[in-house]
Amino acid sequence: MMIPAHALAGIACIHLGLMASRGNKHWLWMGLVFAFLSHAVIDALAIFTYHDSSPSGTPFSQFVFWFWIATAISVIYWALQNDRRYGYGILVALSYDLWDHWILRTISCSQEGFPEGCMSLYAYEHLHLHQLEWFILDSVFAGVERHYGDESFFIVELLFAGLLCWAISGLRRRAPLPVGDEEE
Repeated sequence: MMIPAHALAGIACIHLGLMASRGNKHWLWMGLVFAFLSHAVIDALAIFTYHDSSPSGTPFSQFVFWFWIATAISVIYWALQNDRRYGYGILVALSYDLWDHWILRTISCSQEGFPEGCMSLYAYEHLHLHQLEWFILDSVFAGVERHYGDESFFIVELLFAGLLCWAISGLRRRAPLPVGDEEE
């Protein structure tokens, strides 16, 4: 369950876009590009996490699922209360999952009348945004052991989320977003 990690990365990338732009008026677009790319990086790094939560799995899996759902809601709420531009970063960072897991699957399943289990199948793989993640996994992390389902690796998820929170705190101090509605 990486929704909070993607949301936090989307927030951080907005600040990184501002820093990388060095005064360019298109800083927000740079941040959105970073947020888009961050999804593939985070998903590739997920091989070092538990990443196996389910609302209908074991009690531990259910706990992790609902913990991350509550955390995602909290992060997104906090972000939107602080700056609407964070919402853009979050949406772009989550775009892979929205496109691949919801839009493509819905299109595929609607053609078949939504048979049971259809939404869990990969559809239209050639159109998947996750291909960048798969490229990273097959090149950078080829042969590296995956830890999906290993409960002790939940701590890695917690540490990763904590690291992203710490990074955002520092980025907010080092590169505060411009005040007002202008996005320059």
